Amino acid sequence: MKKIILLFIVLTLTLRGFNQPKALKSLILQNAGYSVCVINAENGQVVFENKQVSLVPASVMKVVTTAAALSILGPEYIFHTKIGYTGRLDSINGQLKGDLVLKGGGDPAFYSEYFPEHYRGTFEDWADAILQKGIKSVSGDLIIDLSHFGETSVPGGWVWEDIGNYYGAGVSGLTYSDNQYKIHFSTPNIAGKPAVIDYLSPVTDSLRLINNVLSSDNNKDESIVYGAPGSFSQLIEGTIPKGRSDFIVKAAMPDPARCAAKAFINVLILKSIKFSGKIRIEVNSKYGGYVEVADKPSPLLQDIIIPLNHESINLFAEHLLREISFVRSSNSNLKGSAEVLKEFWSENKIFTDGFYPADGSGLSRSNGVCPKTLAEILRYIYLSKNRDVFFNSLPVAGLTGTLSGSFKGSKLEGNLKAKTGSMTRVRSLAGLFENHNGEKMIFAIITNNFEGTQSMIGHTIVDLLSELYYFDPPKKKEAISKVKNLTAECSGVVKLQPQNR
Repeated sequence: MKKIILLFIVLTLTLRGFNQPKALKSLILQNAGYSVCVINAENGQVVFENKQVSLVPASVMKVVTTAAALSILGPEYIFHTKIGYTGRLDSINGQLKGDLVLKGGGDPAFYSEYFPEHYRGTFEDWADAILQKGIKSVSGDLIIDLSHFGETSVPGGWVWEDIGNYYGAGVSGLTYSDNQYKIHFSTPNIAGKPAVIDYLSPVTDSLRLINNVLSSDNNKDESIVYGAPGSFSQLIEGTIPKGRSDFIVKAAMPDPARCAAKAFINVLILKSIKFSGKIRIEVNSKYGGYVEVADKPSPLLQDIIIPLNHESINLFAEHLLREISFVRSSNSNLKGSAEVLKEFWSENKIFTDGFYPADGSGLSRSNGVCPKTLAEILRYIYLSKNRDVFFNSLPVAGLTGTLSGSFKGSKLEGNLKAKTGSMTRVRSLAGLFENHNGEKMIFAIITNNFEGTQSMIGHTIVDLLSELYYFDPPKKKEAISKVKNLTAECSGVVKLQPQNR
């Protein structure tokens, strides 16, 4: 019986890779849900995995979305935002007897702060192109065509505390300025006093912002903006540092398409193009006879995913999820997009047990994924032609993005590239590093409902990866030989009798 038990132990160690790392015995994980998978990037050998559990991944979900986007759309994919018109142009007096049409093409970066030079002067160039067409006045309206994505905004499953803040900005067929606005505060030198809103940028007409923010000795932004998508009534409360003359809090823009339209109309007026119509939002392209005047292409996809993964931009990831589905199925609603994402990875033989995509960014707590799924996706992209584009978009330990302050002084500083994920009681990490033997290791770690702070679980993950850096997996032939020898020794020792159950 002892030999049978020994056989079981050897078999377990052979399949799992090695004994439980010390880091996984940390008290912070005692009552937590956690799961790990580590594989050799070149040969796919499982170096270590414990029980695979479907867990909330937080922003590590962006690995799934960006890898799929590169594979389906290609690194040189671009989005298009267009301006045109309908109706008849009176060439004698330069009057357009019809409407201007601004067609959103799902560009996540349109007038984004991450690409300021790319879009600088776009509205001015469009106005000049309209003038070159001979249009000096418009008798109709400015139609904002959002049909590319239809009526989509914030995914279900995003919590109330998130959707009013800048990182919870919703998707739009015409996204503008990262779909966020900035609240400029000044605060008194004494803690506990009301903070004053000086101005908003860009100016958001009709917004009713209720301000309950106080000054604080805490030198961090502890404010929260509450507001439903499309609602022009928002509440901001919490605290910001005292003694500041211009402290900026970012919030989700209620209606980015309309804000873009107003900015463009202002440019038209500055260019002496007469416009007195209204702004009309269309989601079904009901107008006809469209004539294109100008087209603004986005940056390349390979450039968009760099800030997306480095800074963990939820808005960009949600756009890519919708665009993947639009290209593959002409359906860009959230449910259909999530199904297309899972279908794509299943088609490519990725482990999808326990994979429940609910959005593209990981902000939803309804997402579920096993680390094995993440690891296999990372290996898929590692073996593809998009390897360098993808892994160069990930933060580098101790140097860039959301990992700039992590792994300092360790063997993984400047070595490990990974996507981070964190939200309340969730911490995750997935990426690639080179171990002490020069072998490329792909890993995925997810922890949920741990005891302690984000800092404490962060140290635990660093400790785990530091152990994995030095680990030498058992040689396959030696392990198989030991199992065969023990099997032979145990043969005939105990004969198990079948039981009726």
